[in-house]
Amino acid sequence: MINTLTRHQGWRRIAGGLLLALGAMSIVSPSHAAGESVVLVATQKAGDRGPIDGLIDGLEQAEAEFGVTTRFIEALDPATYETTLRTLANRGTDVVITTFFAMGAAVQSLAPEFPDTRFVVIVAAPHDPPVANARVVGYKTQENAYLSGTFAAHMSETGKIALMAGVPLPYVWADYNAFIDAASSVNPEIETSVAFVQSFEDPVKGREIAAGLYSQAVDAIYTGAAASDIGVVDAAMESGNLVIAASPPLIDQAPEHVGFIASFEWARTLMIEAENALSLDFQSGFRLGGVDSGEIVMTFPETFAGDAARRAAAVEATTAAYDAMANGELVVPYDTTEPN
Repeated sequence: MINTLTRHQGWRRIAGGLLLALGAMSIVSPSHAAGESVVLVATQKAGDRGPIDGLIDGLEQAEAEFGVTTRFIEALDPATYETTLRTLANRGTDVVITTFFAMGAAVQSLAPEFPDTRFVVIVAAPHDPPVANARVVGYKTQENAYLSGTFAAHMSETGKIALMAGVPLPYVWADYNAFIDAASSVNPEIETSVAFVQSFEDPVKGREIAAGLYSQAVDAIYTGAAASDIGVVDAAMESGNLVIAASPPLIDQAPEHVGFIASFEWARTLMIEAENALSLDFQSGFRLGGVDSGEIVMTFPETFAGDAARRAAAVEATTAAYDAMANGELVVPYDTTEPN
């Protein structure tokens, strides 16, 4: 059983103004004509139990909520990005939603040629200069990392914890710095390390690296490497250690070892962006989702078999940090400095 209070209802308390959680989301329908189309172009495969599956869920919700036609496309080869976008725009697609950093550059280059199509890039660098018919969305990923560092430090018995990621992009260093700050606030003597899979889609390599960390007395890993996380969770289960992940479906893979989830509400993000893109009052530019917007949420799995006393302290401290972020008392810096 999963404790879903903080996952699905936790963001109700944010600013006191959000009315419904994702499971019963009700977003005011934008003004749009029947038959408008929304296409999601993903640069990673579906079936990742993470971001792509979450975005597909949001696409399905958008179809039901807004009455638009939708389509999902996998564009796995960077050489096809621009061709795929150009083909969709030439066909009169109203909204094209894409994913991740490499696609951001393709949208910035191509979007001005198609002013009647609105483009969205989920998780990418801001366009400089901004594009009038495009919006880029990012997450305050350092907030997830801070929450995870708090939980990991409270649970660790060896005093050694680690963060795993896909590749060393700037936001990952911001995550790692937040992870260190949170953990050090709990235990000033704690040892932290970081490891990269060098892929977001390599569970085998993820498992190998995680197993190596666990064999070196690391007893808690926070992983945010998309589909590679599947292998990290396997390593936690095989070694009997704690893993903190970014996708609730991973709980079922190792229910006794996934202790905490700090996840993005990918479906909610897609709904927010579809609404904006279909609106007569389209807002272009750059937007950040976080705890305050209900796009970062927590799950404490009740199936986790860690020490009860440590878990109670970890839950209390992590929830306090989450609430402080929600009400603005805690602002986690976005510090991309690579630690020595």
